[in-house]
Amino acid sequence: MPQSDTNFTLGEDLYGVSLVELSERLDILRAEITRIEGEIAKKQRERDDAHNIFGKK
Repeated sequence: MPQSDTNFTLGEDLYGVSLVELSERLDILRAEITRIEGEIAKKQRERDDAHNIFGKK
């Protein structure tokens, strides 16, 4: 994922942030959510595979 300007803090006041900047932040956050969801799915598959091989503990 190309790095964009991510100099923002979650929960900060958005009053002075432009519509363009808000849209860019939203795109960045959506991409991060997608990346995290992919990692969660991968780890769940790996865990399930291990449980199938070694049994669930």
